[in-house]
Amino acid sequence: MDGGTTHRIGDLQMEKPSLLQSFAIDKGMRVRSVDEVARGLACDCVCPECGEPVLARQGDVREWHFAHASGADCEGGAETALHRAAKQIVLENGGLSVPEMCAKATVELPDGRSATAEALRPHTWLDIDSAEAEKSIGKIRPDIVATVGNALLFVEIAVTHFVDSNKARTIDEMGVATLEINLADFQHTRWDWPQLTKAIIDDIANKQWIRVLDELTLRQEAHTKAMLAALSAPMPQEAPCVNLPAPRMRFRIQQRMVDVIERPFGLAVWSPYDPALNTVLSSLVRMLGGRWQPKFKNWLVPLNAKSHLLSALQDLSGTPPTQVG
Repeated sequence: MDGGTTHRIGDLQMEKPSLLQSFAIDKGMRVRSVDEVARGLACDCVCPECGEPVLARQGDVREWHFAHASGADCEGGAETALHRAAKQIVLENGGLSVPEMCAKATVELPDGRSATAEALRPHTWLDIDSAEAEKSIGKIRPDIVATVGNALLFVEIAVTHFVDSNKARTIDEMGVATLEINLADFQHTRWDWPQLTKAIIDDIANKQWIRVLDELTLRQEAHTKAMLAALSAPMPQEAPCVNLPAPRMRFRIQQRMVDVIERPFGLAVWSPYDPALNTVLSSLVRMLGGRWQPKFKNWLVPLNAKSHLLSALQDLSGTPPTQVG
């Protein structure tokens, strides 16, 4: 990760405090701790950020650290040195401890049942088959590009700059597992190799997955668990059936009311007894394939004759029917 003048928490930026430079680069381009070199300019090291010679300050009052021989204040030098040291540790150790991996899935069935489940992998040791620093992959340049079996793994070292939402989205689109190691809590202290190695290789509390390893498999496991849970859930209760009144249309014919009531099995036609009107209605009903029902004292007309029945009754009435009930 590159240095800078801001401290990132999530996607927010704050003023970056200065870092104590505990590491520098020797002639062989290896990272060296201030504890393992000669004092002063005899350390024969340079700043990893600007390449200027540095001297090792190993006094009795202040914590030991590297300083530029020219007295210059190289912004980003300490952070770059810390990054280089962290990357070197990852590259040389062949593996590291990683935190728990988790994926969640939700299933909603057409009948209304639903469930959410998760698939987990406990924290574990991850063997790294190969690793390379600062290699561009697509749109991004991770701190470490490693291989774990047949899978790629990005490792990001975070001191003041963390993976933001845009980079996380790009990583997710690429489908590459990415682990972020947070070293921000230690930026004001002088690091030595054992401390730094423990934080990067052994600890897990300062690590988080941006995208977990083998995420598609975990998601499928979570989806299967959610599906089984949804299928085993009780069926939702159906709403009680409410007996609504049947639609009723009322006509006025020969100063008598004639009601047409729509039922699932047919159209019931009813009117008060009137010999002249009954003769007209009886003839109409029979023409439409209907019949008289003595038990209910009404006529029953097939549903498929509805439009003909209503049209004929409206012609007899001279006015449209009214809705009743």
